[in-house]
Formats: sequence, C-alpha cells, structure tokens
Amino acid sequence: MANLQLGLEIAFYLYPVGLFAALFASQLVAYRYRNAPRATTASDQDRADGLRKVYARLIYAVQLFLPPTLLASVVLIVAHAVHDNDPKPGHAVFPYSAYLASHVGVLLYFLAGLLPDPDGPWTPTPAHAHAWLVAVLLEVVINAVMLTQARHAPLPPSLIRTLFILGMVRVGLLCFMIALMAHWRYRLRPEKAVADDETESLLGNGAKNGSPGAGKGYGSTNGTTPAPGPSAGKPRDAQSSGWFDYFAGFRVLFPYLWPADSPMHQLVVVLCVILLVAQRIVQLAVPWLLGQLVGSLGRGHIPYKQVVLYIIFRGLQGGQGAIGAARSVLWIPVSQGLFRRLSCAAFEHVLGLSMDFHLSKRIGEVTSALSRGAAMNTFLENFLFQVFPMIADIFLAGILFFFTYDAFYTLIVFVIMWTYIFLTMYMAKYRGRQRRDMATKAREMDAAKTDAIMAYETVQYNCAVTAETTRFRDQVTIYQKAERLVLLSLNLLNVTQSSVFTLGTAMIVGVSAYKISIGQQTVPDFVTLITYFAQLQAPLGFFGTYYTMLQNNLIEAERMLDLFKETSGIVEKPDAKPMATPKGEVKFNDVRFSYQGKGPAIDGISFTVAPGTKTALVGESGSGKSTCLKLLYRFYDINSGSITIDGQDLRDVKLDSMRKHIGVVPQDTVLFNATIMYNLQYANPDATEEQVYAATQAANIHDRILNFPEGYSTKVGERGLKLSGGERQRIAIARAILKDSRILLLDEATASLDSQTERLIQDALERVTRGRTTITIAHRLSTITTSDQILVLHAGQVVERGTHDELLGLRGRYHAMWEKQTTIEKKAEEAAEAVQTVEGATA
Repeated sequence: MANLQLGLEIAFYLYPVGLFAALFASQLVAYRYRNAPRATTASDQDRADGLRKVYARLIYAVQLFLPPTLLASVVLIVAHAVHDNDPKPGHAVFPYSAYLASHVGVLLYFLAGLLPDPDGPWTPTPAHAHAWLVAVLLEVVINAVMLTQARHAPLPPSLIRTLFILGMVRVGLLCFMIALMAHWRYRLRPEKAVADDETESLLGNGAKNGSPGAGKGYGSTNGTTPAPGPSAGKPRDAQSSGWFDYFAGFRVLFPYLWPADSPMHQLVVVLCVILLVAQRIVQLAVPWLLGQLVGSLGRGHIPYKQVVLYIIFRGLQGGQGAIGAARSVLWIPVSQGLFRRLSCAAFEHVLGLSMDFHLSKRIGEVTSALSRGAAMNTFLENFLFQVFPMIADIFLAGILFFFTYDAFYTLIVFVIMWTYIFLTMYMAKYRGRQRRDMATKAREMDAAKTDAIMAYETVQYNCAVTAETTRFRDQVTIYQKAERLVLLSLNLLNVTQSSVFTLGTAMIVGVSAYKISIGQQTVPDFVTLITYFAQLQAPLGFFGTYYTMLQNNLIEAERMLDLFKETSGIVEKPDAKPMATPKGEVKFNDVRFSYQGKGPAIDGISFTVAPGTKTALVGESGSGKSTCLKLLYRFYDINSGSITIDGQDLRDVKLDSMRKHIGVVPQDTVLFNATIMYNLQYANPDATEEQVYAATQAANIHDRILNFPEGYSTKVGERGLKLSGGERQRIAIARAILKDSRILLLDEATASLDSQTERLIQDALERVTRGRTTITIAHRLSTITTSDQILVLHAGQVVERGTHDELLGLRGRYHAMWEKQTTIEKKAEEAAEAVQTVEGATA
C-alpha cells in the first residue's frame, strides 16, 4: 500500500514539473540549434500568416476545454477529501495534497497559455507540443495506475471512473492539439517560408551588424554588408526577446564581468556568495526561532536563550542586517571594477570602429550608449542579490512547509507566489512596450537638445532660437505622454500584486486556524507560518520593481551591447607586421573602391609619389580626391588593386605602425576643449616645450599664441571654436610638424581662408613639406604650381597628369579650371581696387 501511495505522489508531482521542464528544455534545444531565417516572397509570407492564424485559433479553441476538466477533477477530490477523513483498513491513504498540488499547477499552466500574448498574436511552437506530449504520457500513467489499483485506493469506484474519464478527455484534447501542430508544420514544410518564433533571430542586428556570423567585412564599404544605421536590423526588445537571447547576446560581455585581472576581487566575489548563502540560512532560521520564542513564553518564565538567539538572528537578517551590510561593502570594489572594465572596453571599441560607423551615428546616441555600463552593473547586482535570493527563499520555504507542516501549505505558497510572479511579468510585458517607447522618446529629446547646443553658431546665424526651443518643447511633451502611460500602468500593477498577497494571507490564516481548532497545529506553528509568509511577501512586494529594473537595465545595457556587436571594417591580418620607417614612396595600383555598394568612387586609379616629392590632386567635387587620402590612411579598405608604401601593402602591416608615419592637416581642424599646449602635444605627448615652440614658429603661430592672455595655457573651447579658422589650421600644421612623419597629407588646408591668412599658412606649409612626401588636395590651384606632379581626377579616374606648365600646355580640364580661377581672382582684385579708389576719393 505504501508503495502505491509513494508511486502516486511521485507521478502527481512529476506532472507539472514535467510540463515546465519539457517546455524549457525544448526551447533551449531549439534556441541552440535554430536555423537562420530564410528570405520569402510576399505570397509565401501571406500564405504562412494565413496558416498560422487558422491553426493557432484551432489549437487555442481546443485548449479552452482543458482547464474545465482539470478544475472538475480538483473539485471532485476536494469534495471527497472533506467528507472522507477515516481511511478504510487495508487501503492506502490517498495523497490528496499531492493530487491537488499537481493538478492545480497544471491548471495554472494551461490558464496562463490562454491569456492574450502581449507580444502579438498567440502562436504555439513545437516546444509547446513537446510539453503536451509529456502531459499525455503522464496522464496515461496516472489514470492507468489509479484504475488498475482501484481496489486498494481509498476512493470510491465511481469517483475513480469519473477521474479516469476526465483524464482520457484531456488525453484526447492534447493528442488533437499535437496532431494540429504536426499538420500545420507539415503544410509549412515544403515552402520553408518563415521561421517560427523559435528559429527566428531575436537579436535582430546581431547577425547583420557584426556578429560572428556576419564575417569580418562589416563596416567595409565594399557592398557586401549594409552600413550600420537604424534600418540595419530590428531592435531587440527586453520584453519580447527571451532570456536565452539576452544571455546569448551578452556573452560578448562575459569576459569583462569576471575580475580575471584581480585575484583579490575574485576572492571577494566568492566571499560575497558565501555571505549570500548565510543570509538564506538566517532567513529560514528567524521564523522558526520566533515560533520557538512564542512557544516558550509563559507566566513566571523568561526564555533568555530563545530571546537572545532571536535578537541575534534578527540583527543578521535582511539586506540592512549585519551580513547584508558586510556583503554590500565588500561588493563595492568589485562593482567599480566591473563598471571600469565595461566602460573602458566599450570606449576603446568605439574608437576602433570604422569611419562608416562614426559617419552614420549621432554623437548623442553613441555617448548615451557608452554610459550604459552602469545599467549592466545594476542588472547583475539586482539579479544576484535581489531576484535570485527571493526565488531561492520561495523554494526553500516550500520545501520546509512540505516536510515540516503539510503539503497543502507548499501548494498555497507556490500557487500564490507563482501567480504573483507570473502576473507581474505578464503585465510587465505590456508595461515594457510603454517603457521602451518612453526610453526612445527620452533619447530623442536628449538628441534634439544636444544637436541644438552643438550647432550653437548655426542656430544663432539663422535666428532659430525660438524654433529650436519649440522643437525641444514638442519633444518634452511627447516624452511626458509616454511617461504618463508608464505611471498609470504602474498603479494597476500595484493593485494586482496587493490583491494576490491578500488572497495568500487569507488562505494561510484560514487553513492554519482550522488546523489549530482541530488540534493538528499549535500557536507557535501558526506564528512561524505567518512569519515565513510575511518574509516572502516583503521581497516579492519589490519584485515588480526589481523586474522592472531588470527590464530597464536590459533595455539600457543593450545599447552598449549594440556597440560591442559593431565590428570595424578595417581588420588587421593575424600575421600583420609593423611597418618599418619608410622612405616615403606611395603607390596606387589600379585601385577601385565604392561606398556601400554605390557607384565607383575610385575607378582604376594608378599613380606613384616618389619619396620627398609633392603631388597635388585636383578636380571637381565628388571626383575622388578626399577618398584617395582616406584610402591611404586606411579609413576604408579598397575593393581591388593595392596601395603600397615603400612596396609594403597597407593591408599587410599593422594599422598604428602605418599611421604613425603619416601626418594629416585636414580642411576642418577639430581641437579638443583643452589648452593649446595639450592640442599641440596630442600627436607627440613626449615633445618638449622647446620642440613645441619650434613647431609653432615654423607654422607662423608662435607669436600669436604668446599674445593670448594665458599663452599656451589658453583653452581653445569646444572643437576649438575660440580660435579663428586660420589659427586652428596653423595649430594643425604645428601638430603635424611635431608628429614628424615621412608622409604628409594636406586636405585643402588653405580652403575658405582670407588671402593674408592663406599666405601665412602657405609659407608654413612650404617649410613643413620640405623633404617629405606630400600629397595635397588643392582648392586654389595657385597653391600647387610648384608641385612635382599634378593629378586631375574626374569620376574616380585620373584624366590628366603632369606639372603645372605641362597641364596648361595640354589645354584640357586643368587649363579650363586654371582659366576660370584666374578670371575670378582678377575680377575680385579689380573690385577690391575699385572699392579702395572710391574710399580714397571720399576721404
């Protein structure tokens, strides 16, 4: 008889556990071996959507009949248990609590499946079918054992037959649902049109934007991979994406989570885990000690031992207790180390990304994403020290109730806590949509503010202060509408949680009071039970907050994850070697290149720049001049051909070793908001003051700097805007001098400057370029007449080449450009002379 009772108990408890385990395991396996989604035509997509709607509705309709059969079985067993308190001799004691716990758990499982899906139309997956199959097997086993052993069971034959019929009805319904799922999958199989929820990548831009499967071509603009941007992939969602997806996505961050560089921090982590276990032990001991204390109280007697133990353990309990405080203090350096590793790694990663990335992203978005290391830090702390201990406490309490009191208390605890957690997470999915929308609106609001402040001069030039203020006010209004919805849904969630707690308290108090009245329980037991439940209630009361924080942290941390998912289009070869100090010979050998798969920006260019000579690139806008310099500096990789320095292909050498031999004077010099000395030494931090002074004198800026109130300690302002354009250009020239590179690139360094400033800069450039290999992009042809060769570019090709005199003799494109510029300059000079004449006559 005992074996029968034990077997039934095991089968009953396996029922709900088997359902959840089968679902979880199937989802895990499906995630592990899922295939990439395949492209489909519009007709295939429509057909797949139509089949999904039909079969999902059919399965949903069949599933509606399962909860009533389970509820009927529970009601029948409860009714019999109330009227049958005297088991017959020779019969086993029927495990009522196990039966109720089992079938109530299964009932909750199927009821949860009937709720509307916050993520979209309800769609069953093969993982659900696997769980249904496990349910069929367990239903058959349970009902077969009960029917074959009816003569030994304490239940009436009529009740057993009724339960058997209800069980077989469930088996039939489940088999029908499995058959529908199989037929649906079979009809989809020939087209293989759409991957279902389990095979579709939820980390939307992971594989598209630089995941391991994307290859190392990301960011290179050879047309094989789309450029990063808003449309590069569907953004992940902390509510719709499963935890599998997030942990799979965040594994790129795992190397930064463990303090591998600090044995001391590793020891602290282990110690914190030990203290966390100690907190769980104290959490279990406090209610039991309180029950012992209440049982020891009485007239004429003070239970000193129980009082002291309870006070000590009470002082150790909770996050504010001695153990929790010690753990928090010990965790501080670990937390700071994690933040430091994540933030610095993300910052270094962003600086190493391709120019495509930086051209396609707004500065505000990137800097916002870089600040999300704290969100990842908070997520780990909340999960490790708040959510995980809370769940552990629930299971420990359930086990303790099962073995110490009654399985019915375990049923109450698990049902109430599971209902609470499920409803919290279910409602949080709806709230997550609103929070995500609010976070998006907040970023848009910050971006509008940042854009306006960074474009301060443009705003002032166009008298757009009112327009920008209105635009920002509109963004604030949109954000506040989204915020209002979040706050309203929060209050609804609080009411739901309070109602579940009240129901649980009523059940615990009612059952415990009944057991005390019939002598099956004592008052100290009652105190212990209520205290345990109150302890579970306290952390669960914050579960909604913790879960919301976890979701928010994931939403914020995914911004940093997106940065780590981005990969540079410029990847060094594993066997790349450092570049030796070059003599300065530069060769373009049939170079072809296009931006993001567009038309060719460079179409078969070949030329050689001899060491120590000057080469100028001229041509209309879009002819490929600046692209040549970017390819030489290897901001992009070419599609075909080769670029060499002293015969060394740029793709075969290390980036830094190559770039340190190339100095650049850009058309628009951007300086750091620091001192002039800092900006000058940026290219060579080891440069002495004497070397700096020599460089600024060569760049015709030394005396000008000394005339500033603070000299070389003068702050240049955001992007150097406190200095004039000519001053910034001459500082860039001085910086190039300090870098002392054999190759110098001048990207229209004198464009958009007045004649006097241009002459000063031109004199400085003459001194700087002497003896160096120089490639110049020229806007004013008068500045390149002494070049050793001039290349005329048109539509990405070299159409003319030669010296200034040779090109004029060809009377081609260069000659036409020269004639046009000299005519314009003559007219400008004549106009200036006329103005001076009029002013002189007036005077």
